[in-house]
Amino acid sequence: MTQRRNNWVSARDMIRSRAWREGYESFRLGKPPEFGAHGRKSLAYEYGRLSAAFIRSKGQQLPRVSATRPLNEHYVPQLVRALSQVAAINGLD
Repeated sequence: MTQRRNNWVSARDMIRSRAWREGYESFRLGKPPEFGAHGRKSLAYEYGRLSAAFIRSKGQQLPRVSATRPLNEHYVPQLVRALSQVAAINGLD
């Protein structure tokens, strides 16, 4: 997926990051993007937004994801698949 200090970050780790969840929820709620507000975590935020857009483009409902609470494990496989697809489309797989 993405690289951080010579270590690859898995899709599961990324969707659990606060920045990814904030980006996802931002898109789900129809808020304008805040890319500059996340510093080094901007890529995770952007991929959160892209993952939500990908799910919606497939005609699926966007599950609610809290930026401050743990993810519901029921939604993890769907969110990981969406993030993996977005990464593949962008040549990061």
